[in-house]
Amino acid sequence: MKFRDLCWLWGHPEGRYNGLFGNERESRMTPMEFCSYLGIRNTFMVPVEWEINRRQYNKSFKRLRSVGWECNNSALDGTESLGVLLEEAKEFTNINCVVFDDFKGPFCDQISIDNLYKAIDRAHNNEVKPLDVWMVLYTNQFGKDEKDDADFQPYMDAFDGIIMWTWKERDVPLIPEKFEILKKYTPNTRRMIGLYLYNFGENKQATADAVKFQLDFAYDKIMKGEAEGVVFHTNTMADLDYEAYDVALDWMEEHGDDNVPEINL
Repeated sequence: MKFRDLCWLWGHPEGRYNGLFGNERESRMTPMEFCSYLGIRNTFMVPVEWEINRRQYNKSFKRLRSVGWECNNSALDGTESLGVLLEEAKEFTNINCVVFDDFKGPFCDQISIDNLYKAIDRAHNNEVKPLDVWMVLYTNQFGKDEKDDADFQPYMDAFDGIIMWTWKERDVPLIPEKFEILKKYTPNTRRMIGLYLYNFGENKQATADAVKFQLDFAYDKIMKGEAEGVVFHTNTMADLDYEAYDVALDWMEEHGDDNVPEINL
C-alpha cells in the first residue's frame, strides 16, 4: 500500500468558505478535483448545512477508493437518517463509512449515549453493508481535565475510529503530546490525524512550516502503525494560491508513493 492510499480529503461543497474565516478569495474547486489535484483516493463529504445534490457528488466520487458522509443527525434521531446513506451505498459501493463532525461539545450534549449506540449499531449491522463510524475530536477537547476525559470515555469507546484535529495553528507544537494522550484513551480504537491547510481557528492562511511539521508527524505515526491515515482540510481553498496547499502538493509528490507497512492497530 502507498502512503497516498491512506490520505483522505475532508470535503465541502465548492465555494463553501468564500468570504469566510478571513478568506476574501473565491474558490471553485470541487472535492473530486482536489482528490485528483493531490493524488488521493478517499474522501469524507461534509455539506456544512448547505443544500446539495448528494447523488451528483456520489457520481463524481465513482473512482475513489473510500467515501464517507457526515451523519450527525443519526445520533439525534436514533438511526433514521442513516437510511438515506444506506440507500446510496447500495448503488455507490465505495461508500463504506460515516463521520460525526464536531462531536464533543454542544452537539454531544444533545444526544443520549443510547441513541449514539443505536446509530452505530445500525451502521455496523444493516441490510446493505457494515459502515465504519468515525468521530472528530480536537486537541483542545481532551488532556486537560482527567474527570472530563473519564466522563467522555464511553463516547470514545463507541466509535471505530477518531480523527484528531488541531483547530488553531498556534497549538500545532502540542500535537505530539496530545497524540500520546489520545493513544492512552484509544487502545482499541483506530486513529487518523486531521490537517488544516487553512488556519480557520485564527482566520488566516496556514503557514508552510506548520503544514510540513504535521505531514512529517502523520507520516511517522502511520509508518509506525500508530495511525492509519491523514485527512486534509479542505478543497475550498485549494485553488487560491495559498502556500500551505503548494507545500502539501510538493510533500505528496515526494512521499505519496512511499510504501507503508501493513497497518495493525
